[in-house]
Amino acid sequence: MTDIQQLQTIQVSQAEMLKNFARFRELRPQSSYYKTDRGIPDEAYETVTAKTLYTVMAPSATAGPMSATPAIVTTDNLSVIVAECPPGDKPMLHAHFFTVEHFFCLSGRFRVRWGDEGENELTLDPFDMIRVPPGVCRDFTNIADQTAYLLVFITGRNEADYNDIAFAPSESKVFKERFGEAVADKLETIGFSFLK
Repeated sequence: MTDIQQLQTIQVSQAEMLKNFARFRELRPQSSYYKTDRGIPDEAYETVTAKTLYTVMAPSATAGPMSATPAIVTTDNLSVIVAECPPGDKPMLHAHFFTVEHFFCLSGRFRVRWGDEGENELTLDPFDMIRVPPGVCRDFTNIADQTAYLLVFITGRNEADYNDIAFAPSESKVFKERFGEAVADKLETIGFSFLK
């Protein structure tokens, strides 16, 4: 164990500290990056995820489909995302197989469902939080009558773990019928999977 009395503080420049700073009003929705860079229609991306996702922090810009151009790049194996959801908005039922997803309600109310068919549920009120273990299908729905915000933390052991999001078979089928195999294939190139 290190003797804390033997350690010294460090000085960080303004420029270095700005690499660890995110101003929410300057963040762009993730869907805008994938539309431009990968040709994925906004509507398709916003169907598999919440309506608007802002990546505040991630291990890199390639650490899975939830990490497009993070404001803060970290070595902490932690992604921090703000989900902005209009009333009734939700992502498709999905599982993370190697990472752990945590939801913290900032405003509004969210119904969190889990199980292969979303057969279980509970409600998050402001400042409530839930941790969803790896391998469990889950989604969240804004059940408030105004736009609500959910803070999402995703933790993993290494950057490769973040390409672990797969959609439930029933959801995969509906998505492919609506958007086609070509769009599903594009989503798979950024780290999503569609279970059969």
